[in-house]
Amino acid sequence: MSQKNTQFGHASNRCHMCKQESLFLVIDLGMHPHSDFFPTEAQLYNAEITFPLRLMSCGRCGLLQIDYFVDPEILYQTDYLYQSSTTATGRAHYATMAESIVRRFSIPPGSLVVDIGSNVGVLLAGFKEVGMRVLGVDPAQNIAEKSIAGGIDTIVDFFGSALAKAITVSHGKAQVITATNVFAHLHEIDDSVLGMKELLADEGVIVIEAPHALPLIENVEYDTIYHQHISYLSVKPMRSYFESMGLELFDVEKNLIHGGSLRFFVGHPGRHELSSTVDSLINEEELAGLYSVEKLAQFADRVRGQKEALLSLVLSLKKQGKSIVALSAPAKGNTLLNYCHLDASFLNYATEKNPLKVGRYTPGVHLPIYPDEKIIEDVPDFCLLLAWNFADEIMKNMTTYREKGGRFIIPIPYPRIYGETNS
Repeated sequence: MSQKNTQFGHASNRCHMCKQESLFLVIDLGMHPHSDFFPTEAQLYNAEITFPLRLMSCGRCGLLQIDYFVDPEILYQTDYLYQSSTTATGRAHYATMAESIVRRFSIPPGSLVVDIGSNVGVLLAGFKEVGMRVLGVDPAQNIAEKSIAGGIDTIVDFFGSALAKAITVSHGKAQVITATNVFAHLHEIDDSVLGMKELLADEGVIVIEAPHALPLIENVEYDTIYHQHISYLSVKPMRSYFESMGLELFDVEKNLIHGGSLRFFVGHPGRHELSSTVDSLINEEELAGLYSVEKLAQFADRVRGQKEALLSLVLSLKKQGKSIVALSAPAKGNTLLNYCHLDASFLNYATEKNPLKVGRYTPGVHLPIYPDEKIIEDVPDFCLLLAWNFADEIMKNMTTYREKGGRFIIPIPYPRIYGETNS
C-alpha cells in the first residue's frame, strides 16, 4: 500500500511532489519525538510519543523527503514554541529580504503581500515598513497572537485553496506571496500551491526560501532532518513540480542562512524572464551527485561517522572531568541529541534565548532548559552549540563566557572545539 494511517500521522512510499512510488532509503535515524514539543516538568510523567525518522530519495524526480508524516495539528497547533524573531541575524535577513523583493519587482506601494507560515510577523513587518499591505497566515494560535499584537493582520489557519479564494474576495489578489522555511513543511502541498496560484496576481511573484538539500548532503547537516521538514528542497524537483502545477520557476538565488538556503522565484508561465541560474544550479546539483545513489550512501556513512566522532569527543571530555552543556535548543538540535543519545549522563542542561522554551525540557533526552545567562554564571568547561547555523552571533553574545575560559563544541559538519585561538 502507498499509505498507512495511524492515530498520529501516516507513512507513505509515494513521492511528495511527483506522487510516484519511487522512494528509496537514504538513512534511518531511528524513532524520534516531535522535535519542537518541549515538555513541562509535569508532562515528563506522561508517555512520550516517538515517530519513525527516515530520509528517503525519489528515484524519479530526485526529491529528498521523509516517509512518515506526523499530523500537522500535533506539529503546529499543540503548544508550538518556535519564534522567527529570536536571532538578530534572522531579523536582519527578513528585513533585507522584504526590501529586495519590492525593489527587484518594482512592487507598487499599497500592494498586497501574503506570508504563508508568517509566525510572529517578522518578514511582513519588513514589507509593511516599505509601504505594502500585509496579511499573515499561520496555524499556530499562540504564535499568531504575537503577530497580531505587533500590528500584523494574521489569519489563524492552514493555507490552502479554499482560504486563498476567501482572501481573494476580502483582500484582492496578492502581488507577492512568501513562504520562508515553510514550503518544505506543507502536508497538503498540492492544495497549498493551487491556493498560491489562485491568489497570485497576473504579474505577481511567489518567493519561497528554504535550506538547500545540497549543503545538507555535502556538509552532513543531518540534524536539519525532523518531522516538520517533510521535504529537503533542490532545484531539479522544484522546477518539475511547479511545471506540473501550471506555474513556472523562473529564478533561484543562493544565500548562506541556515547553513545554505535557496530562494525560489515562481510566477504564472511567461510572465517573468527566465534566468539561466535555474539550469546552472540543476547542473551543479547533478555534478555534485545530489541525485546519485552512491553519493547519498556516502552521506549516510558520514552521518554515522559524525555520531561516533561526537560521542568519542564528549566521552573523552567527560573522562577528564569536564562539564558540558547544550547552548541553544532548536528543533534541529533535538534530532542530534536524540540520534546521538546525548542525555543528562553527558550534558548538564540546555539553555535558550527564546523565553517560551525556558523552564521546559528538551524532547526525548529531557535536558532542563535555562536562560542563556546561566552559562555566564556557571561557566561550564564546554558548550555544545546546537544552533550552529547562528554560531557567530551566539558566540559573540557569549563573549563573557569565553573570557572566563569557556569553549565551544561545534558539531556540524564534524565535531570540533572552537577555542580562543580561533577567529
